[in-house]
Amino acid sequence: MGAVRATGGPFRVELFTHPVCQGCREATAALTRLARAGEIELVQWSLAVRSGRARAEETGVTSVPSVVVGAAMRELATRESLEAFLAELRSGALGA
Repeated sequence: MGAVRATGGPFRVELFTHPVCQGCREATAALTRLARAGEIELVQWSLAVRSGRARAEETGVTSVPSVVVGAAMRELATRESLEAFLAELRSGALGA
């Protein structure tokens, strides 16, 4: 996936959400747990605000929830896609 770690630290994960998105709540909760554990650096962007929409445009995000890790973007539209992404994070496969 081409992920880049910030100076050897945890992966920087940009999460794009919107307040009315139900799937966004689940993705936020799961990624927040990883961030609190120090496994990732989480940056959240809301498409309900101008700065979030601008960042989404820069990264090619067109739906929520989505994540950007390094130069790669992944949509987390289903529970399965969220679980697959979390498994990749935990296994270290993103940096491979």
